[in-house]
Amino acid sequence: MIVSINLVEILLVIVFFTLLGIRLYLKRKNIKTEKVIIFEYSEKYTQKINKIANANPKVFKILGLMALISAPILTLTGVYYLFNSLISLKPTVVLALPSISDIKYPGPVISVPFWIWIVAIFIIILSHESMHALIGASEGVKTKRYGLLYFIIIPIGAFVDLDAKKLKNLNLKSKIKVFAAGSFGNLIVFSIILLLILISSHIVNMFIESRGVIFNSTVPNSPAESVNLKGIIVKIDNKTINDIYDLQHFLRTTKPNTTIIIETTEGKYNLTLAEKDNTSYIGITGVKNYFVYKGRGTKVPEILLLLISRIFVALQWTAFLSLGIAVANMLPILPLDGGLILREILKKIYGKRGEKISQFISSIFLILLLSSLFLSSLNPLGAS
Repeated sequence: MIVSINLVEILLVIVFFTLLGIRLYLKRKNIKTEKVIIFEYSEKYTQKINKIANANPKVFKILGLMALISAPILTLTGVYYLFNSLISLKPTVVLALPSISDIKYPGPVISVPFWIWIVAIFIIILSHESMHALIGASEGVKTKRYGLLYFIIIPIGAFVDLDAKKLKNLNLKSKIKVFAAGSFGNLIVFSIILLLILISSHIVNMFIESRGVIFNSTVPNSPAESVNLKGIIVKIDNKTINDIYDLQHFLRTTKPNTTIIIETTEGKYNLTLAEKDNTSYIGITGVKNYFVYKGRGTKVPEILLLLISRIFVALQWTAFLSLGIAVANMLPILPLDGGLILREILKKIYGKRGEKISQFISSIFLILLLSSLFLSSLNPLGAS
């Protein structure tokens, strides 16, 4: 079954890239290629971005000010984690790349399910670049070109080409607003998704609840096997077990070699707890919550639980990546936006010397970033 699911996923990915390749070929007149990066220009979206900004100037002025305020907070957060990584010799930075069929990458890479990665990265970069364009327009810098961005053939978001001359002539405060806008856009996405997770969790909890714990099988030579434990665990020693957390709490707070009574939907079982990893142990595998509809008590279909789980996982990954990119992009490293902001500040203070000083600082933080990635490759989980 697992093999067939993996094969279907691989075939779907192949079909996806085939259709994407055909689409890019049909739109080849609007495409520019630079090495492995493909730019798909869109006159429609360019006009739409400028139109939105012109229709809501006050809104984007306020958002620009909020981006300005967020810039030092994000930069200091990123700097703190890099120095903390160096001092504690623990990783704080990892890469996140798409994975098909549970393939795991070596080194400092988090494997993200392919479809979740595609959707999440597209949303993150689309919001990032769109906010650059919108805040830029509110500061008098129009978007010359706007479109979709691909790595070879993988869609990774959007790009924005601002009027370089007008951007250069802005005052320092306005430049920082435009540069910080992208990460601020990621913060907005993070906040919206966090709110969606909270609202969705509340809605799900209104209709579904856990009423016990189910398991796949018993471990050989374990207490559970010795009594042929079956059914849905609902009570232990007359204490209600609604979910996995209740079961874990009971095992943590009960000493090994204690004789207990486990009540399931199949009956009552007397067994003596064993010990494993300094914790009391029953000996069951594949433990899951048993979900039912509130007020009805009927079991929730597995397909619905799987769908809810996938939605929450996708939202969590998008929120996590949004926040990570927001912080990483504001690091004082050129050509990241944080590095561009630092360069403009130093140029304002030291003139032409500011350019060299910013490059020197950028090099230092780049070394710190690479060092953290190196620590991740040695210790991907950050275990001590």
